[in-house]
Amino acid sequence: MRSRLSFLPLVLLMACGGSSDSTGTGGTGGTGGTGGTGGTGGTTPTVTTAVEMKNTAFSPAAIKVSPSATVTFTNSDNFDHNVTFSDAAITSIGAFSTGSKTVTLPATAGTYAYKCTIHPGMSGTVQVQ
Repeated sequence: MRSRLSFLPLVLLMACGGSSDSTGTGGTGGTGGTGGTGGTGGTTPTVTTAVEMKNTAFSPAAIKVSPSATVTFTNSDNFDHNVTFSDAAITSIGAFSTGSKTVTLPATAGTYAYKCTIHPGMSGTVQVQ
């Protein structure tokens, strides 16, 4: 009886499909053209052309825009931030401490990653559709 019970966890694991994966799924690099680097770990992008930089974070961190859209980044922290895109074809924004700056996205569909190089971990994505 004891030997049968020792196999029960193994049988249950096999019946449930093997192992679990808690890493989530990233997005895609886009369709055609030069997509960015991955998605947002399952976060649904917000349809907007305005991103606020506050508390050393981009809000919303994932947005969705039309091709060739202009996105406005507003710094509400009163200390320097920048917006650096991983795709060199997109003009990055240099450091600024107050106000707003804009970036025009490409006409090519894809997901484009960006970050503030001044603050590690401050990053976001723009999905062009």
